[in-house]
Amino acid sequence: MKENNKSFSTVFFDVGGVLLIDFIDWKIKDLATKYAVNENLLFDAKKKFRPMADRGEISDPEFWKLLLKTVNISADVDDIDLEPYMKTVDGGIDIAQKLNASGYKIAILSNDSVEMSNHRRKKYGFDDLFDRIIISCYCGVNKPESRIYEIALNELNVKSEQAIFIDDRQENIDAATNLGIMGILFESATQVRNRLAELGVVLP
Repeated sequence: MKENNKSFSTVFFDVGGVLLIDFIDWKIKDLATKYAVNENLLFDAKKKFRPMADRGEISDPEFWKLLLKTVNISADVDDIDLEPYMKTVDGGIDIAQKLNASGYKIAILSNDSVEMSNHRRKKYGFDDLFDRIIISCYCGVNKPESRIYEIALNELNVKSEQAIFIDDRQENIDAATNLGIMGILFESATQVRNRLAELGVVLP
């Protein structure tokens, strides 16, 4: 059943897990295998250091160096190279393109480091596709903190009830809905298309 009583004008997209593969855990598992270390130690380090990179307090290379330093390993060039992990999520970017073509405002709202954000923007042409790009490292605050959602709404000059937010993490969706934004938990492009249609946002 379509919810045509809602007038949505803007759709916010997370990047990792929605537009592109969320590769950090994948990379950590590969590093654990490469160096024969307990991956749980690396994941514990991720919890400590990744939010710092996402807030722009440390660089992306520094994050990987600190991660491996916790298990007494000095990172080499390959450990910092993330290009092999750059892959798109099936259908994610296509949804954004079709929303854009249909006249909706679209924006990125994502946690990311300066280096990774800049690389992804250039590689995939995000600046040409999206109306705005709101990244945690430039805001100094990460999802799911409410402040970054407020920044995003202000950047797009949109009311919360006019916005949809697509993310693959429930805690980020919950934070958005607490502010009155319609949240869609990403499971697949088909599932998101179907949910958008239920909300009266029908893609060509």
